[in-house]
Amino acid sequence: MRERRATPSKRAAPAAAKQAGRANAAAGGALAAVLCVCAFAMLVRAEVAVHPYSGAGKPPMYGDYEAQRHWMEITVNLPVREWYFNTSANDLLYWGLDYPPLTAYFSWAFGKLAQVVHPPLVELGTSRGLETPPSKLFMRASALVSDLTCFFPAAMAFCALHYTGGTSDRTVALLLVLLQPAPILVDHGHFQYNAVCLGLAMLAALCAMRGRHLACAMLFCAALNYKQMSLYYAPAFFFWLLGSSWKQSTTFLEFVLRVVKLGIAVGATFALCWAPFLTSTEQLFQVVHRIFPLDRGLYEDKVANVWCALSPLLKLKLWLAQSHLALLSLTVTLAALIPIAIVLLRRPTTRNLLLGMTASALAFFLFSYQVHEKTILFPLIPLSFLVLEMPLASCWLGVMSTFSMFPLLQRDGLSLAYTALLPLFTSLSLMLTSAWHGASPATRAALVLSWCGCALLHALHAMVPPPALYPDVFPLLFAAYSCLHFVGFYVVVLCNMFVQS
Repeated sequence: MRERRATPSKRAAPAAAKQAGRANAAAGGALAAVLCVCAFAMLVRAEVAVHPYSGAGKPPMYGDYEAQRHWMEITVNLPVREWYFNTSANDLLYWGLDYPPLTAYFSWAFGKLAQVVHPPLVELGTSRGLETPPSKLFMRASALVSDLTCFFPAAMAFCALHYTGGTSDRTVALLLVLLQPAPILVDHGHFQYNAVCLGLAMLAALCAMRGRHLACAMLFCAALNYKQMSLYYAPAFFFWLLGSSWKQSTTFLEFVLRVVKLGIAVGATFALCWAPFLTSTEQLFQVVHRIFPLDRGLYEDKVANVWCALSPLLKLKLWLAQSHLALLSLTVTLAALIPIAIVLLRRPTTRNLLLGMTASALAFFLFSYQVHEKTILFPLIPLSFLVLEMPLASCWLGVMSTFSMFPLLQRDGLSLAYTALLPLFTSLSLMLTSAWHGASPATRAALVLSWCGCALLHALHAMVPPPALYPDVFPLLFAAYSCLHFVGFYVVVLCNMFVQS
């Protein structure tokens, strides 16, 4: 009796099943890798969180930790109309709210949660300077939750969609993005919630990459309404969206309609965020005044920008009035933004958007008015998302950004966390990417010299006491040395943008 031969469809069924099984196994392995990376990144953040924070045990003003707690206290106990005004219950000289409305709503949400979980944390007046273990646990947990819900999803989505080389590439990229030491030390050591606005900004960039321009504009507006330093990215998003709208339009009328739609999305987002403060011009102007104060000076502390680095030679604060300093910084910043605008208008690619965000943020950091040392996070994060495309630049900027904040981190008692995180990130970057092996001999030599200079400054700072006449000499040296690197990074990123064009 003859045996029947299997039909092609019957032979194909087992093969399809095997292929589906392999695909499911690969997907399961990719998910496991992502979960492991996220778990490790959260563990690192939790370890940093056990260290001291800004102003710990230092009355009467304490520090940024107390500022964030105080905003929760104010927003849950006072009506919205008093949040930005000086009243008997809201002393603006004691960490008065000076961030945009979304920060206030964010503080209100966590404040409401605190009223349920730990009410003493937000009791009006009596909670000032509260540093009990339960209160510190709540505050640290709030930073972890913010990071996990805002920045982590942006990093995971970007790495999954941008890096198509396989699970290995996506896992390495995600690991190095989430282990950048500077944002970890600032948010979970010093204590802030930068992960929220940075996550929103990178989600906006992701939407741009997927062609969702309206969502991109709305998410960036949300970032801007959370933290005004997101303005550092505004020129990059503006000119990228303008250039992209022009490229995608076949007629001028279509271009105009695209721009009008973007304008409506921006206006609607701002109107929604600012609605409670549009009841009167007094309310509106007071919020704007609190967000953009011109009386705080050209820069704060020893920040690694051009004005601070030149201060020993050029006493601009003594020679010029505040209004003239603001005009000078505005002029130089706008000049530094012009080449970025040209490139983004000519070639609005995803890579150029991220490079434009980095270059634009560096221009603001180096030359603008009222710069804080912590805002170096804004140029760092977009470049870190290109970690597999520009591994050496991502690693190098990550190291120098963290190094530039060492005087601040040391004051906060974070020297140990700094010393642990920086070598961990550096070694992983050099081992898992082509940052070292893919670099030219000249670039390797420059990298070694750069990091030897960092080591030398650390050694001098540890072993040599500062002169009595110049007690701030080491913070100034850290700032000037870092500033030299940041100027170099601005030039390198700008050159990369022009080459891509």
